Amino acid sequence: MPTQTYFEMLEMLQAESHSHRPGRHRHVCPVCRLTLQGVDRFMHLISLENVTDVDMRLQLRASGGFCNRHSYEWLKLNDALGTAIIYEDLLREATKRIEKGEFQARRAGLFGRPAAPGNPFSPCPVCLHQEEIENRVANDFAEGFAEQPRFREAYAAPGVAGLCLSHFRRVVSRLDGTIAAELSSRQQEKFGATQALLRQIIDKMDAGRKLEHADEEAKQAARSIGEEREALTRAIWQMAGLEDIN
Repeated sequence: MPTQTYFEMLEMLQAESHSHRPGRHRHVCPVCRLTLQGVDRFMHLISLENVTDVDMRLQLRASGGFCNRHSYEWLKLNDALGTAIIYEDLLREATKRIEKGEFQARRAGLFGRPAAPGNPFSPCPVCLHQEEIENRVANDFAEGFAEQPRFREAYAAPGVAGLCLSHFRRVVSRLDGTIAAELSSRQQEKFGATQALLRQIIDKMDAGRKLEHADEEAKQAARSIGEEREALTRAIWQMAGLEDIN
């Protein structure tokens, strides 16, 4: 049975295929978007309800707090009290670990060089939660693509930019045979559409450079980039995922 996540992705794909609004988020990887939304909800939940939760505090102590990226995402929540409570506790815990020598190298490295400093911490709890979300969304995407014709039709629409490379890899690894081949073919089409727009930009830039004796206005007109400008951002996220996903 299709999940709520499936219907959210289907709605995204259908809206994207009919969207003509310019902007950074007109085309996005649906797995990236739902993952980041889930992470944002999780961090807000920590702020609103779990700052003093015993299990959460133990996880944060074990991990030494959030990772670098999620630490600054946390800071954006502007939760002064929650930040003070969590980080006062973390700094106290870090001080104890320093006193115990937990960060010191336990043995010399090759040829007597110092080994890498010890790392007694477990992974960031938000990173672990994000991994759970990504796997769940990728599973729902794979099931939807394999079992629901209207989902495949929505993904195939020319206006849909598709998955980023990382999430394509996650999804296609969950598929077999002709379904995996179909998704691969659609993904090639999505990347090919972006390449075509990037080539338009390259051609315009080349045309402007070739107008050596034209006035500056003519050169600027030749180099003028229109709707294809969106392909610059799209190419980045298609290869690397949306900002903050990694």
